[in-house]
Amino acid sequence: MQLEDIKRLQSLMRRQDWTSAYALLDQVRDGAATREDIASEAHWRAAALGREQRFAEAIELLREKARFFGSQCLVNHNIANCLSKLGRDEEAVQELKKAPIEEEMGSFYGLAIDAKFFLFYLLAKNGDASVEERLSEIPDDYRHIAMGGKRLTKADIIALLK
Repeated sequence: MQLEDIKRLQSLMRRQDWTSAYALLDQVRDGAATREDIASEAHWRAAALGREQRFAEAIELLREKARFFGSQCLVNHNIANCLSKLGRDEEAVQELKKAPIEEEMGSFYGLAIDAKFFLFYLLAKNGDASVEERLSEIPDDYRHIAMGGKRLTKADIIALLK
């Protein structure tokens, strides 16, 4: 998707104009010429579905289109977010454990570190104290931006363990 399309889509999603948002996404999908085009459209369609709380549909779409994404960490992370929103944290953890986090650190560092942080967050949320030993794998100044714009830090993970 082009930057103008993304801005327009974000505006439509903020206004909850789902008919127009999906019409734009349909237009983008129909014009997709490359793997990147397909991945971009799928990413933004999944984001729209998530905003509507249609998490199961977003998961299905991401799984169907996963092969088009350059970063599998992005796919695993987005699926895990949706699973968590559905109250299925253990499945979300399993999804993130499948993510090629270490393999993608060189080529997709930001996406890989986001996936790792979210994995640690979910583990801590479910009482896994071993996460505290691994927090050194996350930079001290790292800020994770969760769905809805909430910012999380390593201190938030530690607080979950106390």
